[in-house]
Amino acid sequence: MADTSSPIPAAPVSLLSPAHFQRLRQRWKDTITGSHMRVTSDDVYFALSKLSGTAEQYINNMQPSRLHIWEDLSPIHSSVNFRKSYERLRTISQSYSIPGSIHYHDLNVQETIIQSLDFISSEIYNASVVQAKGENWWNFRIGAPLALVDIAILLYEDLTPRRRHEYGATIVKNIGSISQRSLKGANRADICLALIGAGIITNEEADVSRGRWGLSDKDFDGENSIFRLVETGEGLYEGGSYISHEIFPYSGGYGVQHYYSLSKAVNILSKSPYRVDANELRVTFAAVNTTFVPVMWRGMMMAHIRGRDIARKSEPDAFWGNLFVQSLLYFSDTDLVPWRFRVHFKSLARSIWEAAPLPDLFGLNITQAFGLQKILLERIPPAPSPLGTFTTPMSDRVMHHRPEWAAALAMSSSRIGRYEALNQENLQPWYQGDGFLYVYTDKDPLHFSNDYWPTMDPYHSPGVTNGQNIQPPNKASYKFTAYKDWAGGVDWRGDIGLAGLDALSNDKGSSAKKSWFFLLNSIIALGAGCAGISGTEVHTTIESRNLPVVGSNFSINGEYQTMTPGWIKPWEETRTDANWAYLDSFGGYVFLDHEPVTFKHERRKGRWTDINQYPDYLGFNQDITREYLTIYRNHGVDPTDGHYAYALLPSANPDDTSNFAASPPVNITHNTPRLQAIQFNNTVMANFWSGGTIGYLTAITPCSVTWGYSGVEDKYITISISDPTQKATRLVLFLDDPDIGGMVEKDDSIVLRWGRVGETGSVTITVNVEETHGRTHRVSFERISWRGTLEDLPWRPQIEEIKNATSTISTTTSLRLWQRPHPRPTVSLTQSSKPVHTAGKPGPAKAVFPTATPKANKKQNKSPPKPKPKPKPASSATGTKNKNNRKQNHKSS
Repeated sequence: MADTSSPIPAAPVSLLSPAHFQRLRQRWKDTITGSHMRVTSDDVYFALSKLSGTAEQYINNMQPSRLHIWEDLSPIHSSVNFRKSYERLRTISQSYSIPGSIHYHDLNVQETIIQSLDFISSEIYNASVVQAKGENWWNFRIGAPLALVDIAILLYEDLTPRRRHEYGATIVKNIGSISQRSLKGANRADICLALIGAGIITNEEADVSRGRWGLSDKDFDGENSIFRLVETGEGLYEGGSYISHEIFPYSGGYGVQHYYSLSKAVNILSKSPYRVDANELRVTFAAVNTTFVPVMWRGMMMAHIRGRDIARKSEPDAFWGNLFVQSLLYFSDTDLVPWRFRVHFKSLARSIWEAAPLPDLFGLNITQAFGLQKILLERIPPAPSPLGTFTTPMSDRVMHHRPEWAAALAMSSSRIGRYEALNQENLQPWYQGDGFLYVYTDKDPLHFSNDYWPTMDPYHSPGVTNGQNIQPPNKASYKFTAYKDWAGGVDWRGDIGLAGLDALSNDKGSSAKKSWFFLLNSIIALGAGCAGISGTEVHTTIESRNLPVVGSNFSINGEYQTMTPGWIKPWEETRTDANWAYLDSFGGYVFLDHEPVTFKHERRKGRWTDINQYPDYLGFNQDITREYLTIYRNHGVDPTDGHYAYALLPSANPDDTSNFAASPPVNITHNTPRLQAIQFNNTVMANFWSGGTIGYLTAITPCSVTWGYSGVEDKYITISISDPTQKATRLVLFLDDPDIGGMVEKDDSIVLRWGRVGETGSVTITVNVEETHGRTHRVSFERISWRGTLEDLPWRPQIEEIKNATSTISTTTSLRLWQRPHPRPTVSLTQSSKPVHTAGKPGPAKAVFPTATPKANKKQNKSPPKPKPKPKPASSATGTKNKNNRKQNHKSS
C-alpha cells in the first residue's frame, strides 16, 4: 500500500509493533478529543455544548441523495463539497466520541456516519478518483485526507478492516508522491501528517516512515525540511519572517498551519521509534518568540501577516491565534521537548488566551478548551506580553507593542509582494502592502474583527498615499513584487523603531517617500514627494476607523462633532484650523504641519462575498453596515510635491492630545524626498533617502539611522544603521562629534576609521551590509562629557553571563532578554555636572523612554585610554535594571 514512487526504502526491520500502532491511534485521538479530561471549566462546557449543537444541526440537515449528503453541498462531486462533507462528518464523529456530548456512542449517529462515508468512498473520493481540470488540488491532497484520517481514528473500533484499508488506500493514492522539490512549508507539513495518519489507520509502517522522514525531506538531503531556516522561497527565515508562495508574508496563516501540523506530528510520534529528535526542533522552538509572538495581540494574529485569509469570514484573527496556541500545547504535551520550553509554551498559551478581550467570541474548540483547563489546573503563570519594536526585514514588516496598544506596518518592495489575491479571494487588495498601518487598542480591541474587511473603504487605507482612480476587482492570481527597493528601517534598543517606504502604487499612478517613527507613546508619520499622474486626487489616509456599535465621541480642537452623546454627526468637511482631534474608541491625532485636513463620517455597506468568491465562502452574502470615521490629507489632482506630518497617540486621553499639539515633544528636522528625520530629547531618527547631514552626523550613502544616548545614566552614544534597499554592499557615515570617546562595542560588520590616530571626536563608520538582508547594525561609543570611569562597567563578563543564562533562563523572564540579551550591570558611578551641549547636538532633556545598553550581538570590545582617577563624592548614582525588556486549518493552493 505504500507509494513506491518515493525513493525512501521501507525499513528493513519493522520498528512498530501492534502495541505501538494502538498507542499512536490513541495519541492521535487525544489531539482531537482533548484526552477525555474531566470537565471542570466553563470554557470546556461551552466548547462541548457548541460542538454538540453544531453536530446536531448537521445531522438534522442531512438530505441524502445521489447528488449530495447535504443539499447546500451539492453536487458532492465538486472537490470543495466532498471535502466540506468530510469536515462536517468529522464534527459529528467528535461529538460521537467525547463523553458528555449528547451524541456520545449513539448507535444511530454511528450508523449515519458510516453510511455517509460509504457513499463518498463508493461514488466520489477513492483510490481511483481522477482530479478534474480546474479543481483545487488542495482538496484532494490535504483537506479531504486530513479530515478522513481524523474520522477513521475516532471511529476505528467501529470500522471493519476492509473500510480501514479502503480509507487508507484512498488517502495514500490522492496524496501521491512526497518526493517533490515544490512541496514546502505548511503544505509539506500537512501532507506528511496525513500520510502518517494513513499508516496509523492501516498499520502500514512504510507510510508512517515516509511521512515522518518527509518532514525532514530525506529525499533531497533536507533541502525542504520544515525544521530548518530557509534563505529563499517558502518557510521560516532568520529574523522572524515566514514567507509563503515565494513572496508573501504569512506568519499568521501558512506559518501557523506549518506549526500546527508539525506540532501534531511531533506529539503523536513522541512515544514511538519514529519520534522527532529534540535537536531537530531548535529552529522551530526559537521561532515561537521571534516569528509568532510579535505578530499577536490580545489573542489574535495581526492582519498584516495573514495574506488573503483576511477575506475569510469564518477564519478571523482569533481563529489563527487559537490554532497557534493549540500548536504550543501539542509541543508542550510531550517529553521529548525540553522542560523549560514546555513550561514556556504553556505560559505563553495562558497569557495569549487570558489577554483575549471576549473569550466567548474566540470559539475555542474542544481540544483547545481542554488544553486551557489543563494549564489552569497546573497553575502555570502567564508569560509577560511583548513590548518594544520588532522588525522582520525579510518580509517588510514592523510590529510595535506598548502596554495598551500595538501597531503593525505592512510594506512591499522589489523582494516582497504587495498583496495576495488567489482563488477569487481578497478581491480589493490594491493598497494592502503600500504602508497600511494597523493600530490595535484596548479601547476597541475587536476593531479589525468587526466585519472590517467587507465594509472598509479600500481607497482610504490607514497610512497609505494613493490616487482615487477606481480599481477593478482582482480576481486573477497575483504574484508580483512591488517596484521599489526601499522598504525597512531600524529598531533602537528594542524600545523604539523607524521604518521607511519608497512607495509607488501598483498602477504607478501615485508615489511618495514615507517614514514612520514608532515611539513609546506615539507614532509620527512623515510624507514627502507625494505625486500622482492618474488624473485624480491623491489622498494620504490618516485614519479610517470602524466605529464601535455602541458609538464613539469625536472632537476637533476640543469641540465635539456629535448629534447626541456617542454618535458622530454624518458629515464631511475640510478644516484649515485643525490642530488635533480625539476619538474615544482610539485616542488622539495631532496634525503637525497645520495643513488642511478632511474629516468624514459615513455609513458603509458591504458583503463578505464582495471580497471573497471562493466556493467555501459564498454563503456569507448578507448585507453588513458599519459606521466609519475617515481622516485624510488631500494633496490635490496629480500633485508633484505633496507632503504631510501627523502624530497618532493611541489610547491617549484628550488632555494628552491637546498638550502634545500645544507643545510637541518631537522636532521634525527634515521632511523632504531626500531626508526625513525627527529629533526628541537626546535621540535623532532619520531616513537618508539620498544621504545628507543632521547635526554631527553625515550619511554618505542612503540608509536608515537612529542615533542617541544609551546605557546607564546615558553614558554612551549608540548608532543603529540599516540598508532598507537590501541592495548596497556597504554604508558609510561620518560622525564629527567632540563628545565621542572610545568605541565600547560594535557589530563585526562595522569598521571604524578615526580622524586622527589616537584621538576621538571624528570617525568614519563603514558598515558591510552585503547579504545582511536589511538587518540593524550597531556601534556604541563612550561619551566624553559623561564623567564616569569605564572600568566600572565589566562589559564582556556581563555579556557572556547573559548569553550563558539563556540556556537555563526562567520561562517567565521577559522575552526581550530571552531573545536578544541586553546586559544592564548595576554599578556605582562617579558623575560630574551635566554637560553643556553645542549647537547642532540634541540638547539635554528628560528621556521619554527607559534606557538600555547596546545589544550583545557579535560585538567587539575596545577599552579607551583609562581616565585619571578622580575623588569620589559622598554618594553615587546607581544604575537600574532595564524595565523595558521585550516580553515575549489553512487552505493552501
